Amino acid sequence: MNQYLQFPKWACPLSVFAALVVTVSSSISNAATGPRIVPLRTTATFSPQSAESHWSIPIKSTDGRTIYVLSLEPEFTIQDHVVELALVLRRPNAKADAPNLLAPTGRWHGLQAYDIPGRDFTQGVLKSAFGEKRTISIERLGVVVRIDVSKAVVSPISAENDQFDALELQITVDNLSP
Repeated sequence: MNQYLQFPKWACPLSVFAALVVTVSSSISNAATGPRIVPLRTTATFSPQSAESHWSIPIKSTDGRTIYVLSLEPEFTIQDHVVELALVLRRPNAKADAPNLLAPTGRWHGLQAYDIPGRDFTQGVLKSAFGEKRTISIERLGVVVRIDVSKAVVSPISAENDQFDALELQITVDNLSP
């Protein structure tokens, strides 16, 4: 058997190679993303009265299965004040301590777009670290999450912390590429 590829006389080896590269790279990029989702637009609200009942919403695949759950999870102080919220994306049957799929992979530190600390809003939404609009692209899942902070009301509880009195987020979850 000949160890070299043999092409018909009509085929240009360079064009065959290019077609193979496109096919392989397309397969790799599709394998790295999750199933396509049904785009979602929703409003998430938080108030101290709603702190015990967590806001969450299922995200469905195009075939109707729930493949993710998006939730707003509060962080309480010892005195039961909510000083931080996190937007969290998990698989539907994941445990409460499962990793947040919105978190970047690898080494990272500092404030992330899914972190919503009360102290960040002491001077209003527009002067917060991310401003009123945040975007999180999760290439490994093929999903993009857009967060618009439409309302954030905080009040000081200590020199370092502000508690949330009200928060309203407009959230859009969509496929990364149409």
